[in-house]
Amino acid sequence: MSKRAGSRAQRQSGFTLLEVLVATAILGTAVAALFSLLSGSLSNVRRLQAPEQALMLARAQMNELLAASERGRAESPALPLDQKVAGRWDDLSGLEYRWEAQATRVPAAREPAPGELILVRIELDAYWHAGDADREKRLTLETYEIWQERIRTAQ
Repeated sequence: MSKRAGSRAQRQSGFTLLEVLVATAILGTAVAALFSLLSGSLSNVRRLQAPEQALMLARAQMNELLAASERGRAESPALPLDQKVAGRWDDLSGLEYRWEAQATRVPAAREPAPGELILVRIELDAYWHAGDADREKRLTLETYEIWQERIRTAQ
């Protein structure tokens, strides 16, 4: 009897064909699920690339406009009060990006005197086309600064 028990133990030391097939099926399903997730992630990266680029360009342009305002000491020629300014960015990815900015007074209880400090709202819109058939998309940045009301000179 000990001979039979010994021979059975030797035969059962490995995996059966059915166990190998089940393990392979489970592993294959897991790999397919991972590839599906990876594909979805890459699709999301491609979809978000243009808005991210527009955001970086808009931030840089807003910083340029704010720096040109002489830290609020005066109205900037780069961003005149109550006038829209616009420009374009050249991009190597084939997408067209453009921007528009405007500085407007925040309404006050009374008309400010020349040289008085005023609150100015600065809004910058970045536009881009994500594809040939897509409509133009827009991203808006907004900030506030304290400027000096311009002193009008007699002409």
